[in-house]
Amino acid sequence: MPLPNIPIEILEEKNQLATLERFIWLYELVVPTDPPTRYRLTRGPEPVSYRGFTYSPFPIAHEMITRDREGNLPETTLTVSNVSREIIRTFETHEGLVGQEVKIILAHSLTSGGDGVPVAEETFRVIQSAADAKAATLTLGTRSLFDQKIPKTRMMRTHCRHQYRSPECGYSLDESDPNFLPTCDKSLDGPNGCRAHGASYTAAGETPIHPERFGGFPGIPVQQTGGRI
Repeated sequence: MPLPNIPIEILEEKNQLATLERFIWLYELVVPTDPPTRYRLTRGPEPVSYRGFTYSPFPIAHEMITRDREGNLPETTLTVSNVSREIIRTFETHEGLVGQEVKIILAHSLTSGGDGVPVAEETFRVIQSAADAKAATLTLGTRSLFDQKIPKTRMMRTHCRHQYRSPECGYSLDESDPNFLPTCDKSLDGPNGCRAHGASYTAAGETPIHPERFGGFPGIPVQQTGGRI
């Protein structure tokens, strides 16, 4: 887990022969309800107030967070009691929570209030889950860059990036008007492109807002070969 600058009071407490304070494991599990629900749990015997939220005692624990010899992303296994059957109901309703966010925080009782400076904190995604009558087990990993769409957006000269008739596009000519165009080829100058949609406004006697709303980038220079292939 990445370690921030640990507050000096925690280091001083740790180095004492007899300590009065304690380290605290906290867990946040996101359930994809509408709006999302966050279960905030602690493995300790008492509720913990941290960053303005209350973490409730619950039988929960995780294994050591490991990385393999090839330097792959960290993984761990989280085990949650299923004796009350509350967890299994959540699993069945939300596809085992696969893909959902789980945060593991190592806090300290000296800094558990206020802003709650963590000793360590890591955010995972559920990559696999299973449950039986006693416990639910979540295999946690970090989102792989190979699963991401990078870049999330592309800048193109002649292709509009907006969804047709979305607020960004803005095409809102009444469908009953004979000049209404039901589709768009997302070009700038094509037969069913942005200028054509502006012309449909003009033909309907309305002020055109296209091609000003075109979502491409015509100013991007065309790559030149310089006479070479």
